[in-house]
Amino acid sequence: MHVPGLKKNLISVAMLEDKGYDVVFSEGKAFLRSKTTGETRKIGVRVRNLYQLHVDGCAAMAGKAEGLVSRDDGELWHKRLGHLHHGALKIMQQITTRIPKGTLAQSDQCNGCTLGKFAKATFHKKDSRATTILERIHTDMYGPFSVVSTAKHMYYVIFVDDFSCKCWIFFMQKKSETYSKFCEFKALVEKESGKKVKALRSDNGGEYISDEFKDFCKAEGIRRELIAPHNPQQNRVAEQKNITIVGAAWAMLHDQGLPLHLWAEACNIVVYVQNRCPHRILGMSTSEEAYYGKKPNLSHLRIFGANIYMHVMKDARKMLESTVEVGIFVGYTDTLHNYRVYFPDSGKTIV
Repeated sequence: MHVPGLKKNLISVAMLEDKGYDVVFSEGKAFLRSKTTGETRKIGVRVRNLYQLHVDGCAAMAGKAEGLVSRDDGELWHKRLGHLHHGALKIMQQITTRIPKGTLAQSDQCNGCTLGKFAKATFHKKDSRATTILERIHTDMYGPFSVVSTAKHMYYVIFVDDFSCKCWIFFMQKKSETYSKFCEFKALVEKESGKKVKALRSDNGGEYISDEFKDFCKAEGIRRELIAPHNPQQNRVAEQKNITIVGAAWAMLHDQGLPLHLWAEACNIVVYVQNRCPHRILGMSTSEEAYYGKKPNLSHLRIFGANIYMHVMKDARKMLESTVEVGIFVGYTDTLHNYRVYFPDSGKTIV
């Protein structure tokens, strides 16, 4: 069934039967008989333990069966054209006079293509979605970033609710803080929703499989959904969210010409805004509405990186000094209509 060093092509008797022929082996000879016409012709003789096909003797009959005679020619041009796939070979036949007509039958997968082009099977894009909030949480850690943030962070971790697609982001100086951030997240969402986190899906990173993390989830009755190693597609919800967050954050930073150390502020505002935007899975709804049950208020949104003129109190300035200080808008707070403002000269961020 498997002969890696085989240098000759083989003919499948089962395929011949499917094409309408009977094959008879008798006294060292092989005969091909058409089931429709009854015509019989000798097609080969036995050479040691194999029957060798006589192509000339059976061309009139076997030529009707797809791929019998043209297999060698098809493989020849397949290899000459750099192992071009057989669909493109048929197109090549139409645009060049060099490839003979009728010689492009698709043969079995060649050994070179198997070894050089082998790819994973496609992952299922649809998992069974959660039916309520906190039923399943997707999480992933991102970093380290090439630039330290203004608060000396190098990483962030996100938690995405499978039902509402709402995302929470926490910034960290070290990967080992992931466990404490999960505890912080769990306490926050369970307190405000009155529900419990039931399942947590993550990769097999060391920050997720520590004994401390495992023992905590076991004690809290949280089901762990650890993906198979080297298969990030199984954690696609969190992986795709990371791509969206970082892409949008980079766009905002470069659009306003801001320093890269504001990446944490940019990522934070991306999550804040996207939670209040429609999601493909949710149709016309937003993550905030799916999670809290009410439409979000967008009246306070501003452009990231825009100038903000903040009033300077009288006791904080000298006579004739400007009554305002110019800063840069870098984010929102949990309190509506409060803003985070970054001052480049001092490097401080205040509310």
